[in-house]
Amino acid sequence: MNWKKFHYYLYTFCRYFLATMIISYAFAKILETQFVSQPSTYDRPIGSLNGFQLTWFYFGYSYWYGLVIAFTQIISALLLFYRKTVRIGIILFLTFMVNITLMDFAYDIKEAKIMALILTGMALFVLLSDYKLLIKYFLQEPPLFADVEQSKWQKKVRFLKFIYIPIVFVGLFLLLTTMKKKYMGQTKFYGTWENTVNADRLHFEAGDSFQLIRNNENKSFKSGIYTFTQDSLKLKIVADDKIFAPKNSAPDDSNFNYYLKGIYQLNDKNLRFQTEHDTLTFKRIR
Repeated sequence: MNWKKFHYYLYTFCRYFLATMIISYAFAKILETQFVSQPSTYDRPIGSLNGFQLTWFYFGYSYWYGLVIAFTQIISALLLFYRKTVRIGIILFLTFMVNITLMDFAYDIKEAKIMALILTGMALFVLLSDYKLLIKYFLQEPPLFADVEQSKWQKKVRFLKFIYIPIVFVGLFLLLTTMKKKYMGQTKFYGTWENTVNADRLHFEAGDSFQLIRNNENKSFKSGIYTFTQDSLKLKIVADDKIFAPKNSAPDDSNFNYYLKGIYQLNDKNLRFQTEHDTLTFKRIR
């Protein structure tokens, strides 16, 4: 068998197959047969949606964003149809195709996994068919600015990059870790709790904030901050004419009204809250 000719035929087939398939996906976005959520999706709690429904709802939220993806796919297809532009076309194709494949597996979109793998595999075959050129261009070609173009002082301070790079990695990691601890810290209350009597839901969230969703009232949504000690808990709701600010922003207490204030008992699944006039019990939902 003439392997070179076989390689040529397979290479050509993959180019045309990839271009044809991606055009069909592009038209699906333009004609809105992709990224379209059913009407019932909008009335379902977000926690009940599966990966496919979440992905379709998210990407379908903006029609023009879908158009950008579609036109990018069409451009890559046109580049793949011509031998002189295959290299740039396949690189453009892989920039979105690898992401699509990862997304299909991460969000468990079963219907698309196999096709995504096939398209990504074929695209890698087309790309790696040119591996000698890729190695030459990306690894063997000299950089844009040669050493001779650098001034003497630049050559003397080149070693600083070996100090700067570790500082960037370590410094940013420590900075973001500190910010996470300060603004997104999670206490032992963190999670969703449901009132065992009236099904109101109390969400303890990051930054010592909470959201209250009442089950049987028109104005069902409240937000605020909470503070606690070993046995007492205080929940402060934003006054109706004030703007909510997290605890770390040091809000004025005059901006808040107490929603609950009293003694609590907490375990992993149950929260019992004793106020001056009532005893409330909550069960952990998540």
